[in-house]
Amino acid sequence: MNSVNQTNACADGDIVGRDKITKIESPKGKIEKLLLRLKEQYDASDETKITIDELARYHLRRAQDGIEGLENKLIAANMYHYYDDAIEKKEMFVKLLERWSLYSSAQMIFVHVLAKAETEFSHVIYPEIPKISEGQMNAMIMDRIVNPIVEECSSDLMIVSHNVVFGMVYWLAEQCFIRWHHAQRAIA
Repeated sequence: MNSVNQTNACADGDIVGRDKITKIESPKGKIEKLLLRLKEQYDASDETKITIDELARYHLRRAQDGIEGLENKLIAANMYHYYDDAIEKKEMFVKLLERWSLYSSAQMIFVHVLAKAETEFSHVIYPEIPKISEGQMNAMIMDRIVNPIVEECSSDLMIVSHNVVFGMVYWLAEQCFIRWHHAQRAIA
């Protein structure tokens, strides 16, 4: 039987009898880096008075089809039954946006997730709306927008829940960046 006694051993690094298991850090993603930076800014009370241009873009309404406001968009899409829930969730997102927009790194996070939601909805989900049921559309929103953003933005500092991300989708609709209605929506 082999036995090693390292009682008085001294080294510049770790002393390991056999196998040393080390954790290899994976490269941090864009949002993870921004969340770390946000934590530093928050701890240092490093607030900004400037809203970056790309985030300011989302604060400007642009109703190209003449249908303005979340309520009217839900009515036009025959989805008014979501109105009460939509208003509540939209307000949850607005509060999060107002609170964290004081930090430049949070603004960059919002730009990233707003652009992701807008692009996914406009280029993937919206073209499918006339061909799919409301339930299928909601599943696409969950799979392509809500779940990925919740997973990417999970943090102890800035809580981003499924309700908040759905609220962001409703806010984008109110701001006219997302619409569910087509000239002729097939209801299934």
